[in-house]
Amino acid sequence: MIVAIAIALLVTAWLLWQSSRESNVPRAQVPSSTEARIDVPPEFPPAGLLVPEGVLRSAGSTSAAIWDALETAAMPVAVEYHPVTASEIAKFRSIPVNASAQQAMVNIVKALNPKNPTLYRVVLPKGKALVKALGQPGFRGFSRTGDKTAHAILIPVTAGGVVAAGWPVIAVAGTVMAVDMVSQRQQLAHQRRVEAILGRQEERHYIERIKDQRSADAQLSRAISKMLDDCNPHMELALKSADDEFHRSTQFLDRFQGVTDRLRDEDGRVDYRRLEETLGGKTKDVDYFVRELNLSRSAIAIKRKALVADAASHALADPSNPYTALRQFLDAEAHQLEQAETAVAELTEQLSAIELKGRWHNRGKSLTERQAKLRAQIAPPSVDDTAEILFFATGSGEILQLLPPDADEATQPALDANTDDAERVRGGTFPEAGL
Repeated sequence: MIVAIAIALLVTAWLLWQSSRESNVPRAQVPSSTEARIDVPPEFPPAGLLVPEGVLRSAGSTSAAIWDALETAAMPVAVEYHPVTASEIAKFRSIPVNASAQQAMVNIVKALNPKNPTLYRVVLPKGKALVKALGQPGFRGFSRTGDKTAHAILIPVTAGGVVAAGWPVIAVAGTVMAVDMVSQRQQLAHQRRVEAILGRQEERHYIERIKDQRSADAQLSRAISKMLDDCNPHMELALKSADDEFHRSTQFLDRFQGVTDRLRDEDGRVDYRRLEETLGGKTKDVDYFVRELNLSRSAIAIKRKALVADAASHALADPSNPYTALRQFLDAEAHQLEQAETAVAELTEQLSAIELKGRWHNRGKSLTERQAKLRAQIAPPSVDDTAEILFFATGSGEILQLLPPDADEATQPALDANTDDAERVRGGTFPEAGL
């Protein structure tokens, strides 16, 4: 009997020990219905308009509302993408993507996972102005692009996670690259106007002025290229050069503010002799005024570029910094820039609208010719103020920036400066994509 009880106790103890061992062993990998749920990456259409999630949420799905939402968004940037053929891509040349945009574009390409070679266009709403990042740290600036209505046919989509972290970089890098290209185009057009009317006596002075402006612009382009390559641009010297030219021009604009109001007679017209003496001094050298007006326009373009570059350098260096004090300073600088732009526009408009008169023996034909000549001289040159930032993803995932084959004389230095120093401009072939 005792032996039977002992055996029963041993068997019970052994069973309890086995049970405890099984409870400590991990369960077989048979997931429950909730554990079996797998995060599947979203399927994106082959072509679309990639926008920040907040923009799509606030605007709904209509293309017009999407564009309006981008105009007022804290992060005013979108990326249009669509497949491209070999013949389409052959129209462009390629350069390496700068370091700032490289990782952001890599994340976008990974998220979209395109099946074919794809073209990406950075869409920056119109403005060309430095503005606050509403509710966001740092600054944003943007420049309008061409092809404004083509985006409406694309499907707005979003990509969160790691892509969302790249939106500020794309906005800042794309903006500063666009402003750089447009600014150089504007400066060259204004400076050529000056060179076209140089007399022998003024030539040396204005050659120095143009040299100073081009030097200031070159320093800014160099600083931008370093900034985009994640290097400290040390922009103080470039900013000072831009400021010197800008403040020299604002003195000229202040001097001639409201000049037509002081000259207009009771009949609303202006005596051409008084006007020429006011604009050109005792020698009545109206060309002097025209030269200074165009140099002022050029200096304003340089100042705009400097403001955007300064804000971008800080935003890229420390995206989490609210820059409270610097924001106030740049706001004041932007206000001065707006005042100068307004002064140039008003002066141009006033001089274009005046009607000239002379003495009784001055013939009407002569006055008409003088008036037509003045209007032609002070009219701003026609400048294309659009710039597209294009990226191309090959079939193997390589990312390149695309340039038009006929990049003009003014924008080519800016385009070349915004590439990596280690790898310069390539040819237009894409062997890994089979294009």
